[in-house]
Amino acid sequence: MSKNLPADRCNNCRFWFEDMTVRDPNDVNWGFGSCRREPPRWIEAIAERLIPKPSYGQITDSNMSPLELIDACRFPATFATDWCGQYHSTGRDVMP
Repeated sequence: MSKNLPADRCNNCRFWFEDMTVRDPNDVNWGFGSCRREPPRWIEAIAERLIPKPSYGQITDSNMSPLELIDACRFPATFATDWCGQYHSTGRDVMP
C-alpha cells in the first residue's frame, strides 16, 4: 500500500513536526504530528473549558490569562500521509 502514496505528503514536508511518542518504528508512513506552516489556531472547544464562567449578576466579561490563551491554541494535527497545497520538500521525499 505504501508504494501508492504520493511523495508530497506531510511526513516529507519541511513544515511537519512528528510526534515521536506515537510513531511506528517499522513504518515511516505511519505517524502523527502537527503542521507548522501557519501559526497556531484558536480551538474553540479548548477555550470553552478554560474561560472562567461568570457569576450570576456579573456585569463584566471574564478575562483569560495569557497562559490560558496559549493553551487554547494548537497547530493543525495531521497524519504522516496527509497532504495539502502548501507542501515544501525536505529533500528526503524519494520513494524507495
